[in-house]
Amino acid sequence: MRIDVLLKNLCLTKTRGMARKGCDTGNVKLNGAVVKASKEVRESDLIEIRYPDRVLVLRITEIPSRPVPKKSRSDYFETVRETPLHRDSGGWNV
Repeated sequence: MRIDVLLKNLCLTKTRGMARKGCDTGNVKLNGAVVKASKEVRESDLIEIRYPDRVLVLRITEIPSRPVPKKSRSDYFETVRETPLHRDSGGWNV
């Protein structure tokens, strides 16, 4: 599944366009590399998302076939690391 679609389906971004923007600006990484929104994600891949207030690193455990409710999204990934950021660190708005 494309990374922009996955981020939207797991409620990690509000829209697919926001996920695309995060990829375009380098605020989304896949296995440590900046990627295009069309990059395919597989199980066990690491996704790093730089939000305005934190950096979130996730390991994908399962690829959802469709959008999942926010309360169920943790069934599809495990949080590897979550690091708070200072307000002026230049994160990306979701």
